[in-house]
Amino acid sequence: MKKNTGHWLKRARTKLKITQKDLVGDRFKRQYISMIETGDVELSSGVRVYITKKLKLPKKYFDTGLFKEEKERLDYLKEETNTLLDSLRFDEANKLIKEAVSISEEAKSDEYINHFLLKLAQVYINDKKLDKAKDLLIKTNKYYSEEKDYKNLAYSYYWTGVLYRDKKKYTNALHMFNNAIEENSKLKRKKDLSIKARATTKIAQVYRHTENYKGAKEKYEEAIEIAKKAENNNVLATAYWGYSILLRREKKFQEAINFYKKASLIYRQLKQERNYLSININLANLYYYIGDYDKAINLANSTIKISKEKEYEKELSYALLYRAKAKREKGLLDNSESDLKRSINLLKKLKDKRMLAVAYMSLGLLYEVKKENDKAISYFNKAVDIFRKLDQPIFIHSAYGEIIRFYRKIGDYDKVIKHTQKLINLTKRIKF
Repeated sequence: MKKNTGHWLKRARTKLKITQKDLVGDRFKRQYISMIETGDVELSSGVRVYITKKLKLPKKYFDTGLFKEEKERLDYLKEETNTLLDSLRFDEANKLIKEAVSISEEAKSDEYINHFLLKLAQVYINDKKLDKAKDLLIKTNKYYSEEKDYKNLAYSYYWTGVLYRDKKKYTNALHMFNNAIEENSKLKRKKDLSIKARATTKIAQVYRHTENYKGAKEKYEEAIEIAKKAENNNVLATAYWGYSILLRREKKFQEAINFYKKASLIYRQLKQERNYLSININLANLYYYIGDYDKAINLANSTIKISKEKEYEKELSYALLYRAKAKREKGLLDNSESDLKRSINLLKKLKDKRMLAVAYMSLGLLYEVKKENDKAISYFNKAVDIFRKLDQPIFIHSAYGEIIRFYRKIGDYDKVIKHTQKLINLTKRIKF
């Protein structure tokens, strides 16, 4: 018997304004119903059938504790929140998820409660409310483990892995992603290849973050093949996207562009606009990097237009940044400065510190071109301060490289020596 059966019986009886005596009639004693409601005795299959018919309840009422209209609403919210989360529309998803949690908790429907708590954890992870997400994932991990619901336990472990990744606890993240794959393998019938593909993609991502590029490449290629077998285009696009980033690091630019375009096509077909725009932004940055500034500007322009209309502030801030960089290289310095300042204001609002530091570096480079050297070094230093606080070795090295190059260019060799020594000292403190 489900642990909340007594509550569900009393809830149904109360809603219909039927007393215990009226419910039992001449069939059995009123005390029996009372004992079921207090959890002292189990609801037998025969009595369950009798009560279901007597109270005109849904056939599976005593499996979920939900009335027909509640179940219909929750099933609708399941599908709707799936679509919203896949489309990265987290604010809209959050409202519906909280409505669903409220309905589920009032009914004490553990199955639905945990389903929507897992989704709420995803929203919290996106909003960087990682401690709140962790509290929810502890609950869902425990529930699905006790229920031996291996499929949902795999998804719960997967999101726990994402949580640890965002906390930069990479060893814990890898452990949870591998646990997700292991739990999925326990399914007696058809294995869920989608969760295996998702987890494998995230393992590749962790390897990329920790600069294990060989391991990352192997895992991305594995994830792509699994996603194809699963016929899950959403996961396939994510794997293509991650693989593109890796190929760019390897300076295989045309291959990276090809995989970005594959991901872009899928997101357009799925009508996932924000993911599609993010791919455009990545492509714009890549075209800037290889010197095709017109393509970079055109992609940024189309992204900026849509982002303004839809009020996508993150996408707008990134597109402005990459357009500004391309405009700087084309000598459109005032336009570039205007874009950068707009991007910086948005990034401050979004509290996106890493990209804010990148924007500061870009503004420093712009002022160098404009021969406003004091402003240039001021923004270089602002960027370095942020990168150091965020513990981003690759960005720190790149920033110091620009500062050293800048001082060498203006002939201040004392500063070249000073900043080279700073970089050496920082390198000594990097932990591997």
